[in-house]
Amino acid sequence: MGQLFRFEFGKLIHKKLILAAVAAYTLVMIILLLNQRIDYLEVKTADGTTYHGRKAAAYEKTIADKYRGELNADKVNDILKAAIDSGSPEELSYKGDWVTKSISSMFVWESWDKVKPLTEEDIESAYPQIKEQPFQIGYTRGWETAMLCMESMLLIAGFLIVITVAPVFSEEYSSGMDALLLTAKKGKSTCIRAKITASVCFSVLLALFTIALPAGAIFIQYGVKGWDATVQAAAHGLFWTVPRTLSCLQAMILVIIFAVIGAVLLTCITLLISALSKNAFTAVLVALLLYIVPIVLIDKLDILPLNQFLSIMPSGDFNAALVLGMEDMRLGGLRIPMSYLNIFLTIVMGLTAWKGCRNIFGGHQVT
Repeated sequence: MGQLFRFEFGKLIHKKLILAAVAAYTLVMIILLLNQRIDYLEVKTADGTTYHGRKAAAYEKTIADKYRGELNADKVNDILKAAIDSGSPEELSYKGDWVTKSISSMFVWESWDKVKPLTEEDIESAYPQIKEQPFQIGYTRGWETAMLCMESMLLIAGFLIVITVAPVFSEEYSSGMDALLLTAKKGKSTCIRAKITASVCFSVLLALFTIALPAGAIFIQYGVKGWDATVQAAAHGLFWTVPRTLSCLQAMILVIIFAVIGAVLLTCITLLISALSKNAFTAVLVALLLYIVPIVLIDKLDILPLNQFLSIMPSGDFNAALVLGMEDMRLGGLRIPMSYLNIFLTIVMGLTAWKGCRNIFGGHQVT
């Protein structure tokens, strides 16, 4: 099994097209991360001073330390008042320090002219998660930037997974190698298992690579300070819709978990399509279509069951907050989180791919 696994894994990655695609993917990720370099960071203060690079990050951390701790109405009002008193609150909301940008994006709901002092009830009404566990203010720029890069690249990784995995079985049909494989001693058992295992391993390794490179690049520059701060109390709002308060570290762990789940789920779906397709072109086309449709349709139609279904597709996993923030499915009086259904679907698809590919590819008649 080990030798066959290495052989099948080598077949996956040694194709010129796949090597070129992986190289292009890595280059795109490097370019994205270069654009996020700390050298490009520019922060303006309330008194008009502008900091750049590491000095800007140090200033942001100072402000984060000033307000560090539980988010409450006094801190929110103080931050908003400081921005208003500067005379240019709009500018500070997108050029100011990270805490000011975060609080502005969270609590300036219409325009700065209509900002008024907030009460604890106003804050709880806007972010119900606080009722169960208060938000913690901290320096979340590095964490949120890293997760934003990861999720952007994971969606692209899905395309690479499809074009790599789709030919696994379908290419054997079109090349005539299926007859040779299925008449070999281990062709209907070990060989098929090796193909499935190699495909899953490739996809999981790609997902982990997509996590590791941005994490390393961003944390080297910004540090890991703010790991215990609430990810919902951040400017980009990646997890605003998630009904449970999450720290940055918890959010990162969930991004990693669902990235792996998405990679496995997409691989299993693609393997089944490959086993059912008689040529690689058809397999790639169908698998890409099934991958792209949820990306295009999610939240475009106001149909809750449809959006719930689309959220547990692989593209939903690659945007962990999407599946975690989706409204629970209701079955009578029972509420089932979509994340649980997503994990269940992945297990079912994994077993189906394991058994189905062996039956479809291993059981077809060869000529």
